[in-house]
Amino acid sequence: MKFSILTAVTAAVMTVSFAFGAVPARPELLTSPESMPMLPALSSTRGNAQQIVCQINRERSNRYLSPVFLHRTLSDAALSLGQRYADGNLNSAYFDRVFNSHIAPLGSNVYSSYKVLGTFANDDDYVVRLEQSIYDTLFARTLDAIGIYENSGTYTIVLASGLRDRPSSVDVCPNTTTQYSPPGDTPSPPSNIENGIDLPAFLCAINHERTNARTDAFVVHTALHNEAWEQAKQMSQLGHYTVDGPRKVDESIYGQHVNMKELYWVAGDSFHNVNSLVNVLMSTYSSKVLDPKYQVIGVAQKDGFWSVIFGSLYRSVHARNSCPLTLSDVDYTS
Repeated sequence: MKFSILTAVTAAVMTVSFAFGAVPARPELLTSPESMPMLPALSSTRGNAQQIVCQINRERSNRYLSPVFLHRTLSDAALSLGQRYADGNLNSAYFDRVFNSHIAPLGSNVYSSYKVLGTFANDDDYVVRLEQSIYDTLFARTLDAIGIYENSGTYTIVLASGLRDRPSSVDVCPNTTTQYSPPGDTPSPPSNIENGIDLPAFLCAINHERTNARTDAFVVHTALHNEAWEQAKQMSQLGHYTVDGPRKVDESIYGQHVNMKELYWVAGDSFHNVNSLVNVLMSTYSSKVLDPKYQVIGVAQKDGFWSVIFGSLYRSVHARNSCPLTLSDVDYTS
């Protein structure tokens, strides 16, 4: 496995190999008028990943290169790196963790790099500067996929080649907001499994959707988390699930004297992997997933039966790690 780190500085683009040195914790951004390209803005949109990959693919097509696709895992990695950058704590050691936990499982010969650039008024200006900054990487013949994260005009892109799984066909301009996820199960580290699910991966994926909707990340609530596990176990024993569940979720939660303003519970019997669960939640219950009134969550699965409980508190909570890498990074509340 090989990977490199690309970060932006004012005077020039700096490429740092992980094997030879660390990246400054907070690289200087391209914010001065002198360093920004003086080009007309074609769009006021910021953070539209589909628009960005469309522009990149048009430029690749002009160079007789195949189009790249948006990869959910790479976008999750970009989210984790971008938020770490915003906190002023991004370095090569952290990218090493992200690579090993998110990207390395995508293929035995995967190669990945990332780039942080800012601050831009819109996606068009960003793509112009991106092409100037990492031309050889962006227009490499072997490039397979990218992931994008944007926050307040600062963009993080993760690029990867050598992926084991790819979609059967790739559009130059995506016609859906759904990002590609590998069809099979990607083995999760045993230490990341809680309630039968890779909890860090689940939180990273679902919080990525909330971040795109400008909604705060979920925090795991221990009472909801435990109740989701009880629901999953009972559904597994029964061999089926019902709309009301094996037992009343609200009665179970409030019976524990949990101070909860509102609850919403969903369940199913078709769990395959984290990405498939998040896709089901977003396709069927996106209004609940993205509703800012729900701040906390509990999740579990057993033998394919899954349970997710959303909760609204009378107080505010904040997730320090919206995209945790390990269970030790997960934010809990009670």
